[in-house]
Amino acid sequence: MNKEELQWIINTLNDKATVIRGYAQMALQCDHPGWSKKYINSIIRQIDKIAALNALITSLYLGKDEENCDGGCGSVGLNNTASHSKYH
Repeated sequence: MNKEELQWIINTLNDKATVIRGYAQMALQCDHPGWSKKYINSIIRQIDKIAALNALITSLYLGKDEENCDGGCGSVGLNNTASHSKYH
């Protein structure tokens, strides 16, 4: 992993954490149940994106067996975390 890739990962995780924090604050302050549900669903989507990024990091950089990735993990770019996670 080069420095640029590591910086991208750190920035992405920080961005996701900031979004989650904002949605959580809005959900706490919202009096309307429909909007609170919308904010909570947004939090869940952001957590799913973090999980996808973690799965990609594991498969690309922590020596996970390439055979378990159907030959695709080595060629998956860091910008394709969401589509990559759907299949793993």
